[in-house]
Order: sequence, then structure tokens, then C-alpha cells
Amino acid sequence: MRRTRNTLQRKAVLEVIQELDHQHPTAAQVFEHVRTSHPRLSLATVYRSLDALADQGEIAALRVENVTRYCVGQSHHHHIVCRKCGAMEDVCTEVFPDAALRHLEECSGFRVEDTPMLFSGLCPSCAEKTA
Repeated sequence: MRRTRNTLQRKAVLEVIQELDHQHPTAAQVFEHVRTSHPRLSLATVYRSLDALADQGEIAALRVENVTRYCVGQSHHHHIVCRKCGAMEDVCTEVFPDAALRHLEECSGFRVEDTPMLFSGLCPSCAEKTA
């Protein structure tokens, strides 16, 4: 992880990510929100800021269906996404028990460092519409 200086633009982008964290916003959504307080900020600057913040470990970049979405921090957690409307939420449960990870390491020879998982299905709203 390389250290970069925190600019006012990066701080503004981070504040938007923190504000919209429950939505796991895309770069376009971050750009749309950050421009309300920084109208001269370019989309390229938002992308550079997102990359720098991810490199610093301040945010996590999640690739979902060819779109990168962002959330605060790199803390170990999983996500679930609605296959119909694209809503995304954190899954706050441990998917792999320690014994399963040790078995995986023994069988593969790999040292497991992270186990991010992405689940998909229908959110309550979309499920209700299809019932």
C-alpha cells in the first residue's frame, strides 16, 4: 500500500463514500454527489481520488457485473446484490469457519489472506414484485 497525500478532492470523495456507503456507490454516483459541493471537480479527478483512496486502504473497490462500486474501509465483509435492481448490501456473517479455511490451505498450499464473497438474489422489494 503506497502512501499518497490527502488532497481536498480526496477528502471530498471520501466524505461522499462515507455518506453513501450503504448504497455502495459507483464512480458516477460519487461524481454526481461530490459536484454539489465541488462543481469544478472533474470525473478524472474523482477516478484518481478513488484509486488513491483504495490504494491507501481507506475504501474498498468491488467489481460487480462490470461496474466498480465502493465502500468504506477494507474490513473483512461480504456483499449481496439484487440481480434485478442492483441494490447492494453488506453481509455481516462469517461464511467460512476457521476449520474450512485451514483445510483449504492444506489442500491447496495457498495461504488464504481474504475471502470476499458476493451473493446474488432478489432484494425484498424486487421479490415482493415478482410474488
